[in-house]
Amino acid sequence: MKSFTALTTAILAGLVSAKPLHTRATTEFDVTSFSANTLPHGTAASIGFKIAAAPGGASTECKYSDNTSVGHLPDVPFRPCDDAAFQWQFRQEPSQPGTEGQYLIVVKYDDPTLGHPVAGAHEWPASDFPFENQGSTVSQAYRGEPDFVIQADQ
Repeated sequence: MKSFTALTTAILAGLVSAKPLHTRATTEFDVTSFSANTLPHGTAASIGFKIAAAPGGASTECKYSDNTSVGHLPDVPFRPCDDAAFQWQFRQEPSQPGTEGQYLIVVKYDDPTLGHPVAGAHEWPASDFPFENQGSTVSQAYRGEPDFVIQADQ
């Protein structure tokens, strides 16, 4: 009986030590090097950034470009980043009369520690995406802070 109890205790101790004491779920997304612009005198737009799930999660690069946007940034539907566990979208929200709509980025991440996706969003005022006169044409570029944090919803 003593050897059975010792063996059972050893097995249970091994199982307990093999499991993490707690899971470290994603609580935020650290975004760096965010840029968005249209090509002056052209028909192209690009949006790009780097993102990391924190604490200690995966990181990747997210990007979009087209050859159809003339003078304004397009709405971008959900699309994968280089690491397909991350998805993102970008759009300008509808405006209220007499105002310009906010710009919005939404990020989703399939967090393996939780077994389900987490998401978060960041808004900017339209003034961070000014239209710039290029003489015979207009372009648009992001002029805000390139690094920011998005809080993740659990």
